Amino acid sequence: MRFDTATIMLSEASEQFPASAAAFYLYVADADASMAKAERAGAEKIMDIADMPYGDRQGGVRDPSGNIWWVSQRTSAEAYF
Repeated sequence: MRFDTATIMLSEASEQFPASAAAFYLYVADADASMAKAERAGAEKIMDIADMPYGDRQGGVRDPSGNIWWVSQRTSAEAYF
């Protein structure tokens, strides 16, 4: 769903990603550094940083409250939204 300049992604829960309080998708300047900082702060890595076919360098963590944080860095000017 898109509201003005914000895109909200919705999905069903699954065995790998059960229902949680919230999930966030953040764009950052340096995904590798942001993921390392999140892990040092106590987040659990759920997906290693990797280059995605849609032009992002992305990884994921789960915070101590169960929220998922997808950390992405734009690597391509092309977007698939």
